[in-house]
Amino acid sequence: MNLLDIIHKAKAEKATSLDLSQKELRILPQELFELEDLEELILDRNMLVELPDDICKLKKLKKLSVSENDLMELPETIGELTNLEHLYLGYNSLSELPDSVGNLKKLETVNIAKNQLLDLTLEVGKWENVTKLSLHDNMLSEVPATLGKLKKLRKLYLDNNDLTSIPATLGHLESLEVLMVSGNNLGAIPSELSNLKKLKELVLDANQLATLPESLAECESLETISVVENPLEGGIPRVLLDKKGLSIDQ
Repeated sequence: MNLLDIIHKAKAEKATSLDLSQKELRILPQELFELEDLEELILDRNMLVELPDDICKLKKLKKLSVSENDLMELPETIGELTNLEHLYLGYNSLSELPDSVGNLKKLETVNIAKNQLLDLTLEVGKWENVTKLSLHDNMLSEVPATLGKLKKLRKLYLDNNDLTSIPATLGHLESLEVLMVSGNNLGAIPSELSNLKKLKELVLDANQLATLPESLAECESLETISVVENPLEGGIPRVLLDKKGLSIDQ
């Protein structure tokens, strides 16, 4: 069945889900955007370099997955997909996100790993329902302080970027359980992370850390800190070494 036949069949059946992965797609046919009942659209492992502006016509979309393509940018109109809950854009060539992504306030899981992101719009601070955010393996030299507004965020992946610091506002992430920041250039981490009462796992491997803040001992749920491949000239504070139930890998 060719692509247009698949789309016409989906339209006739008022399909809510459509999987067009691995179809060698370079462009998306206009007919796709007539599928007004779609809630899930999978476009993984194609050859798409862009999403057309008309993506905004799929107003009911809850899940959009365009992983493993060649996307260079996203259209501003993506911000009109206000029912989106899951957005998967890993393994593309995105260097930035449009400010309109801040309108996607129902998002719960976002994966933009393995791209070429150089910076992150401040608007991501509006993703108040996101629980998992994957930004690892990009080219970020900083992340915006607005990330600290994601009160429901449980897992944050920032590994393998070019970060020299992380904002103190991450200490406001009251639901955070996992923070991965290995493979960066961090010289220190903010003492404000001590406010993360639900943090269980903190991975800081392969950075430039000389020591860790003593205040991390106040993270009452913390089970694991990993600081493999750091200079650690100042050593690990005794209060952390003595903390009951805490495993430190170094």
